[in-house]
Formats: sequence, structure tokens, C-alpha cells
Amino acid sequence: MNRSIHRRQGWKTLFGRMDVRQLEQHEEKVLFILTLMIGAAVGLVIVAFIVLTENLGSRMYPAGGAAWRRVLVPTAGSLLTGFLLVRYFRDARGSGIPQTKVALFLHSGVIRLRTVIGKFLCSSISLASGIALGREGPSVQIGAGIASAMGRQFGLGPEKTRTLVPIGASAALAAAFNTPIAAVLFTLEEVIGDLHARVLGAIVISSATSWMVLHLLLGDEPLFHVPAYQLVHPVEFILYAALGALGALVSTLFIRLLLRLRHYFSRMPAWTTWLQPSAGGLVVGILGLFVPAVLGVGYGHVSEALNSRMALGTMALLVVLKVVATASCYSSGNAGGIFGPSLFIGAMLGGAFGAGAHMLMPDYTGSVGAYALVGMGVAFAGIVRAPMTSVFMIFEITRDYSIIVPLMVANLTSYFLSSRMQKKPIYEALMHQDGIHLPTAPRARDEETSVSQGMRAPERVLQGTDRVADVLPALPPGDSAWAVVNRGGLMGMVTRRRLLEAAESGGGGKTLAELLPGFEPQKVPTAANFPHLHPDQSLEAALRRMAESGLDELPVVSRTDPRKMIASLGLEDAMAAYRGEKAGEPAAPAAARRTASMGRMAVVIALMIALGGFLSWFYRSRRTDRAEEHAVRGESLMAAGRPAEAVEQFRSALSISHSFRDRLALASALVTARRWNEAEIYFRELGREQPGSGPVNLGLGRIAAQKGNVGEAVGFYRRAVYGTWPEESPLRGLEIRRELVDFLGRSGQAARVRAELLALAAECPDDPGARRETAGLLLDHALAAEAAAMYREILAGSPRDGAAHAGLGRAEFELGNYAAARDSFRSALLQNPGDAASEARLQVVERVLALDPGARGLRAAEKYARSRALLEAVLASLDGCLEREGRTPAEALRGRLETARRSLDRRGRPRSYGDAVEENLALAAELWRERMRCPGPPADEALGLVMERFSE
Repeated sequence: MNRSIHRRQGWKTLFGRMDVRQLEQHEEKVLFILTLMIGAAVGLVIVAFIVLTENLGSRMYPAGGAAWRRVLVPTAGSLLTGFLLVRYFRDARGSGIPQTKVALFLHSGVIRLRTVIGKFLCSSISLASGIALGREGPSVQIGAGIASAMGRQFGLGPEKTRTLVPIGASAALAAAFNTPIAAVLFTLEEVIGDLHARVLGAIVISSATSWMVLHLLLGDEPLFHVPAYQLVHPVEFILYAALGALGALVSTLFIRLLLRLRHYFSRMPAWTTWLQPSAGGLVVGILGLFVPAVLGVGYGHVSEALNSRMALGTMALLVVLKVVATASCYSSGNAGGIFGPSLFIGAMLGGAFGAGAHMLMPDYTGSVGAYALVGMGVAFAGIVRAPMTSVFMIFEITRDYSIIVPLMVANLTSYFLSSRMQKKPIYEALMHQDGIHLPTAPRARDEETSVSQGMRAPERVLQGTDRVADVLPALPPGDSAWAVVNRGGLMGMVTRRRLLEAAESGGGGKTLAELLPGFEPQKVPTAANFPHLHPDQSLEAALRRMAESGLDELPVVSRTDPRKMIASLGLEDAMAAYRGEKAGEPAAPAAARRTASMGRMAVVIALMIALGGFLSWFYRSRRTDRAEEHAVRGESLMAAGRPAEAVEQFRSALSISHSFRDRLALASALVTARRWNEAEIYFRELGREQPGSGPVNLGLGRIAAQKGNVGEAVGFYRRAVYGTWPEESPLRGLEIRRELVDFLGRSGQAARVRAELLALAAECPDDPGARRETAGLLLDHALAAEAAAMYREILAGSPRDGAAHAGLGRAEFELGNYAAARDSFRSALLQNPGDAASEARLQVVERVLALDPGARGLRAAEKYARSRALLEAVLASLDGCLEREGRTPAEALRGRLETARRSLDRRGRPRSYGDAVEENLALAAELWRERMRCPGPPADEALGLVMERFSE
């Protein structure tokens, strides 16, 4: 005490020139500065908590680690934390949210710094070792403890310190979950229990400050990436309501299992307390040996469920196993919360429900991921009983607003039904198990004068063993009632009238305990046993209790132990409190505290700025190196054809750097791994950041092509062609257009294919290889004339290009320019004698030219000879076909066959070459039409090409 006074006097001397009255007039400004400091400090600590937990967890469970680790690590980790919790940090067990509420309402906001350190250390070990609990609950107690410690260090009184607790809690949750709005709502809805609390503004400021610190150090990255969801059919509202009902049932079972197990552990011998957490670690280790997804909080698996990448059976199994694992870990006394596990349970429950609904009604239901998302809110609303927080939290952690109405329907259904099946919310039930009953009307208590403002230490306390005759003469005449205690605590109140009656009736030898009606040592004192008060009750309630009991003085007892008397309140004390005569501490000490607070505040601000700057520089330099290492590993895995493993490396790099480059690498790897929905999420984000990026538009084009969205794919591909690229290449546009043409060709978009190819030809770079490839694409898609023109341009610059000669030959062949095609193929073979394809094409062309009776420059006799050769070839092809089929020709066909044979048997010169040629060609055309009715193409390609012309 003396040391504290000297310290305050020292600060007062140091800042003696300050006008204390001015500081008192600017109390709101001081609170604002302190709120900013708490938000920044809590943000730094929670970031350290996250980083430490993740790094420690990655070392405990390295990639490819042995299966035995999944049993040994959680068991050993929980055994170590069990020892630390019992030996050094008894107040750091459990979630941290009930403990924060107890400190807020019963202990004037006091949370010891030792508890904060213990919570940080034990929760880090527990979570990193794979215990199936979350980090959000411990973060709340850590943040509230930091705020409490800062308030007491600055010399604030109990009421002001109590005010800072929800401020720190909100800052912690905003940083732990990256959800500043939900943090504010949860603090008001659950921690304070009043959405209209007077500290609302400070809570918002601390949450925003902590969130900014988080983003400064770890970047802007949502907890989960989800595809766009939508309501497919109105009947889905019924399904979402059914999901809410199912979530209420699962939430109730989870709460009851946890409470029953916790009750069982509480009845075990006290010496086993340090061993109990290892039971939860062993349970989760055994489950994790067979199903590793049970280990830890499991946000990675939640992401898979949100992106519809988990099977129905797997998700249903994980619901059961996670309920058992989390209930075992929490009830056995491990340090950790139920925020994260409730989201995991909800995601798996919703995913399994959605998968089943989609199997039964595929035309009326959305994706499995949509139901998994709603399931997260359903479980949170059913378990934690914070419906407003559950809606906004799901919105913030996914940043998806499209399914907010179904989420509200399902959440409120779950909240309503779970509150009917399990009357007490989980945090309230946990406190009741510990014998703690919090007040139920915080807003009314804040606005009214409380018992604590008028209570005083009792002037006289009587012992239960005292005798009436001994006590009565020594009692002061002005008092009318006194508290009676024994070794077990408060026994009740005895009045002067009762003592006088006992003395007059000959009971002077009785003990005071005998005068108390119905007193039983093992029975908890209640208002029915004897009148009493609590410090947080209103003076109005106290006066009502005095009137009902007929006493003008009542004992004030603790809510955690009703037999523990902490003060008394008399009628005169209540009147004085109403008049404001008991205002607390004298003015001089209060002024000293404020002066000291300002000095300490200035020092702490300077230290925080310096510490924050150093941590930011150090962490950024370290995480840049780590991100680069993960990115290099990812690129190596992509080169090795292992995209699934590369995805995890790029994801790790992105979680550290949050850079455009790493996000793009991850999205591209997801496309290669054919994980289209998840890839689209990242590419959409990248597109919003850099809409003109070539790689981003190319990725979006590939995804649209995979989904069959032709128009959207064409738009993205074209933007990719003209977009910006990290390294410019004249051939990149050609490659992208070739990919687009290939997609359009597979989609049957012939007109668009030709349009793209013509654009490609017009923009083709002046590179022989690129131009040959483009000409080949033109040729492959029936643009022979354009292909021929491009091949001629190539040959004009490179006359010895054998491939260009061969391509030109193909183009002339398609155009029916067989003579030009023959010349091109011969030139190709001169440059490349081993070109088998050109050799084969040349033979076909020469045969066509040899059979064609309509070639220019032929004499009449030559035309006649070619017409006979053509008729003979057609007749032989038709006879072969009929023989293969074993078919007898019809009478008309037999007549034409006989006519053809007679014509071929005719020797000598015909009367008219012209008439004979016309007759032979007409007869060959008729027979060829019959030949085309036979299955299979003709063996003689050249014959087919010639007859195709004369059969038209």
C-alpha cells in the first residue's frame, strides 16, 4: 500500500504542473486515448498468439509426419498444459468467456496479468498440439485481461476498470476472427448482455483499432474463400428452416454432452485435476489417428466444405466425431474455446444436409457449400446463443452477402428451438456448474444506484457460538440487527427484538445459532432462508428487501459464495448513497490517480509505437522470406506435375505475403488441379484489384470455358489477349487465341471460330513459326484461301521453307487447285525428302490429275481414254462393294452395270469423242451414286475427289 502511494506521488510530482481539474473535465478524451491503446496492444498480442500457434502447430505436425504423432502430440500437450494450469495458472482453464463475464460483473473487472500470461501460453500449446478447441474464447479473456491490467496500472478505480473489460474483449475477438462488426455485437450481446450499453462507442473504436493492427501485420485476407451462392428455388427456405431445426438438435446434444462430461470430471478426486486435460487429449488423439480432420480447429476442412469438395459421408462422420472430441477436450479442463469448433460442426452438418437435399431434389437446391455456410451460423446460434452475432460473423468471415436471408431464417430457427430444448445457454450453464449466478439485468443495474455504492464494513459481527446473555449487554443501542457467522461463513441475521424475547423467556443460555430458524450448514442460503443482498443489486431492491424482512440492516454477500459476507447495508447507508454522500475515494487521491494515469499513458503510448514499429519491420522482413520459400516450392511442384501439392505451398505463401503474385499463383494452380470453384473465387478478387491483368482474365476465361459459358469465356480470353502481362511476349496473343479457338471448336461455334482465326491472322506477329501455325489453324477450320495467302507470304520471305510449301500444297488441295498443289508438294519434297505426308499427298494429287477428264488442254482422244479409265475404276469399286456385302443388284442397277461393261468392251474409235465422253461420264456418275450408298469410304481417295466433281 505504501509503495503504491509513493509511486502515485512520484507520478504526481513528475506531472505536477498539469491541472488535475482540467483532466477530470476531459475524462472522455482520456478514455478515448486509453481505448486506442487497448485496441492496439490487444491487436499486437492476438497477432502474436495467432502466429505462435500456427508456427508451433506446423512444427508439431510437419508434412508427411508419422501417424503416431496424432496420438502422442495432443496427449503430451494436454498433459503439459494440465500441469501448468494447476500449478501456476488456475484461472486460465476453459474457454475464457465465462471467466471474463465473472470478472466483469463480480470482481470489478479485475483479471490478473498472471492469468493473461497463462491463458496465452497454455492455449498456444493446446491449440498447436491439435486439441479440438478454438482460439477465439481464449483471445477474449486475453484481451479483457490486458485491458484490466492497463486500467489498474493507470490507477483507475473499480468502475472504470470494469468499463475497460468489454473494450479489450471486443478488440481481441476482432483480431482473432478478423470480424470487427461481429466482435462488437458479441461483446454487447453475450459479454455485457446489453445491446444499448453506454460503452458502445469505446467498444467499436477498440474493435476497429485492433482490426487495423491485424491488417497491418497479417494483411487483408478473409478467414474463408467461398464461391458465389444464390437461392435456387423458394422451397429452399423450408430446407433452411429444417437445417435450423437439425442444428438446434445437434447444438443441444453437444451442450448436454459437454456439461455431463464436465460434471463427471468435477466429481473426480482433486489430485487428478492436472491429469484430467490429458484425457481429452487422448480422446482427440485416438480419433485423429483414424480421422485426422478431427485434430485442431479444422478451418481448412471447413473451407473444403464451403467449396463443395467433401463427400456426404465424410461430413456426417466429422459432425459426430467433432462433437465428441470438443466436448471431451473442453470438459476435461483444457485451455481453448468453442467458437471455432461450433463453426466446424455447423459447416459439416450443413454440408451433409445440403448434399442429401441435393441428391433428393437437385433441381430445387443450391450447392452443398451454401448449406455448409448456413450450417456454420446455425450451430453458432444454437450453441453460443448469440443470434445477431451469428449472422454478421458468417457474413464477415466469408464476405458473402448473397445468402443472408436464408442464414437469418435458419439461425433464428436454431436459436428458438435450442433455447426450448436447453434452457440455459452454454456459458451460463458452465458458470452455474461452478456455483456462480450472474445478475440478469445489466442495463438496469448500470442506470440505478447499486448496493456497492452504499455498503460498508459491518461494525459488529456476532459468532454463532456466542450466548444470548453474554452478547445482549454489549450490543450498541443504536443498531437493531447483526450478522451471525461461524467457521463456515454467514449463518443469518439476528435482531435485538429476537435477543430480548429469548432472554425474557429464559433462553439466555442459548447460542445465537439456536435462535436462527431453519439453519442447515449444508444448505445454500437463499432469500427464503434469510434476507441478504448482493453488491450489484439496486438500492431499490435493497429497500424492498428491508421492508419485506422488517430489518433496517442486511448482510451483503458474494454471488460466488453466498456464505461469504463482504459488507452490510443499513437504511441510513442507502439514504446516504441516494444523496450521493458516499462518492468513493477523496478528491486528492483521485486527482493523483488521474495525474499518474496521464503520465503512464504517455510512456505506454511511446513504448507501444516503438514496439509496434519494430515488430512490423521484423515480421514483414521475416514473412517475405518465408513467403518466397513457399512460392519457390510451389513453382517446383507445378513444374513436376504435382498441382495439388503446389496449391498448399502457394496457399501458405499467400497467408504470409497477401500479395497479388502469390494469389495469382494459387489461383492458377487451382485451375491446373481442376478445382474450378475455389480458383474462381481468387481470380474474381484479383480481377477486382487489376481488371486489365492478362493472366487474371486468362484464368477466368479458362474457368468460364470449363463451365460452358461461351460468351463469358470469349470476353475473358479477348481481354487476356490485350491485357497487361508481367513479361511481354509477341507470341502470347497467338497462344491465347489458339486456346480460345480450340474451345470454340469443341463447343461447335464454327462462326466464332472463323472470326477469331481471321482476327488472329490479321494480328499475327512477323514470326515464321507463328505464321505457319496460324495458317495451319486457318486450314484446319475450312479457311483454305486465307491459309494459302499466308503460306505464300511466308514463302516470299523464306522460299526454302519446306513446311510452308507443304502447307501451301494442303491449302491448294483443299481449294481444288490440284496442279498448284502438285507443284507445292514437289517443292516440299525437294526441301525435305523425308516428308512422308507430302509424299502421300503428292501421289493422291497426281492420281487425281491423271483421272480427271475435264483437265484443260487435253485432246479429244485423251479425254475419251480418261473417261473410260474413270468408268472402269468406278465399276470396279462398285463391284467390290456388292461382293463384300453379298448383295444382288436390283434389275435397274444390273442394266446400268451391263451397259457400263458393254461400253468398256467396245473397241475402236467412237463416232463422236464428245458424245462418248459424255456417255461414259454420265454412266460413271450414276454408278458412283450407287457406290456411295455402300457403307465405308472408297479405298481410292483420288477417284472419290474426281467423281465428287462430276456427280454434282
